[in-house]
Amino acid sequence: MKKILFLFFLIVVTGISQNIDSLNTTYDPLNKPNTYKNIDNPNYWKNKKPYEGYWQQDVYYEIKAEINDLNNAITASQKLTYWNNSPDELSVVYFHLYQNAFQEDSYYENLKKVNNRVDEEFKGVGRGTEILSISSEGINLKTELDNTVLKVVLNKPLKSGEMISFNIDFKTYFNKKPYGRRMKYYDSWDGKHDEETKKLKHYNGVHWYPRIAVYDSKFGWTIDQHLVKEFYGNFGAFDVELTFPSNYIVEATGNMLNRNEVLPPSLRKKIDIRNFANKPWNEKPSIIIPHNPKVKKTWKFHAENVHDFAFTADPTYRIGESEWNGIKCYSLAQEHHAAGWQNAADYTAKTIQVLSEDIGMYVYHKMIVTDARDGMEYPMLTLDSGFDPYYRDLFVHEIGHNWFYGMVGSNETYRASLDEGFTQFLTAWGLNKIDGPYSSEAPKSRIFKNEEFKLLAIDEEIYNRYMKDATINNTPKLNTHSHDFGSALHHGGGYRHVYYKPGVMLYNLQYVLGDDLFLKAMQDYFNTWKMCHPYFKDFRNSIIKSTKVDLNWFFDQWLESTKGLDYSVS
Repeated sequence: MKKILFLFFLIVVTGISQNIDSLNTTYDPLNKPNTYKNIDNPNYWKNKKPYEGYWQQDVYYEIKAEINDLNNAITASQKLTYWNNSPDELSVVYFHLYQNAFQEDSYYENLKKVNNRVDEEFKGVGRGTEILSISSEGINLKTELDNTVLKVVLNKPLKSGEMISFNIDFKTYFNKKPYGRRMKYYDSWDGKHDEETKKLKHYNGVHWYPRIAVYDSKFGWTIDQHLVKEFYGNFGAFDVELTFPSNYIVEATGNMLNRNEVLPPSLRKKIDIRNFANKPWNEKPSIIIPHNPKVKKTWKFHAENVHDFAFTADPTYRIGESEWNGIKCYSLAQEHHAAGWQNAADYTAKTIQVLSEDIGMYVYHKMIVTDARDGMEYPMLTLDSGFDPYYRDLFVHEIGHNWFYGMVGSNETYRASLDEGFTQFLTAWGLNKIDGPYSSEAPKSRIFKNEEFKLLAIDEEIYNRYMKDATINNTPKLNTHSHDFGSALHHGGGYRHVYYKPGVMLYNLQYVLGDDLFLKAMQDYFNTWKMCHPYFKDFRNSIIKSTKVDLNWFFDQWLESTKGLDYSVS
């Protein structure tokens, strides 16, 4: 009897010790320890299930990475803690190694070959992500690599309700000629270099770490090969340390834990974007911190309620700052572009305000827009390009993705319309609310000798491109795999339908429901599926449930048919 009581005591004490953090720590998404799974986290899926019986997996990444700007590579160690909340027993897990898509003889290269789109771009393109070791509980695990998907065989099955930790050592490589590859580096300045400026490099670190695939109730493991389209990730938490040579200015997903150490007030003052308001465009940048590859600086970030982690770094970044409702909005512009980025942080704050008030409150503490020769979204971070006013629609679009992709985490690899189309709708909506009905970017066009007009933002962003296809009966059904629009190459051809047709659908849903009921329904959908994984069926059901209106006829036409827009009143 004493032995039984002692064993019971051990089990209870062990259980308490394993959960001591969650018992004693109040939810705090900005600082360690990880409180994502806390009962007082209003954004954790178990605390707000979209329906009874819903489940999704949880992750916690701890990554320490060093970026070498001499060989343009990342060397890193990663601990991943993974919780199996599914009702199933798992004997294998899968990881995405997205950078492998850009190697010779990849699925992506072969796709380009069958579409007669390959020249020399894959020759000597460099390496992707290399797994140096992967283990669990000190035991090396067997792996099978199929281009961008890594299968890992577990030593023992992971039962429902259990957790497992993986320790992974890996290297990831940047490439200077990305050919659609967003994980890239380039010379910070394009002018005539001297000894100092030729050492200035820009880095975009995206989809750079081994990312465990999503296991969900619809498909089980979602292991599509990466064909340079969209992504799908598990929600959870990240603790990431990025070590760079000391002259780099770095920003990333999450709260910067050591801001006063890496960006002390004296340095922050020197690199304020307002100092460079009158600097001529593309004039040689100044050297504020001399480059010394032997002097390092480590930037530490903590993030919760996110499904990905990205970063950007550049010695010439100059920082702008604004705020709305306690949310910090940062702009990072290269010094030689700073004159065209003076209002970027303020415009970001306006975008956050409009989308928060109309669609649903932004849950993170910051948003960053960056001068990074790109147009792509990541949690709390967007990679952008251009200058005012021509970056405005890009800003609204990429920031808007933090609603549909970032917070509402749909499987965009399977149905890109759920993120790109909804965000294209937000783009027109946000521009209209911030700048008025006319596009601030569209050039004025002469229709008569002495008259000019500007395009409506809704036409520029939504209707014109949709109508161009609809007039020739080219409107494929939206409930189609993201890879099955046209050739599946890049964002042209048939793939543009995932942007414009859903945007038109949502504006016509507004027309059918009226402004108030439409916004209420969109807000209900956002709040119901925030930090969860919806599919088109879930969106459809959410809108019908919220409005109490039979909209099956509407969704059947837009999602399941090739009919063009042709409404009339009779």
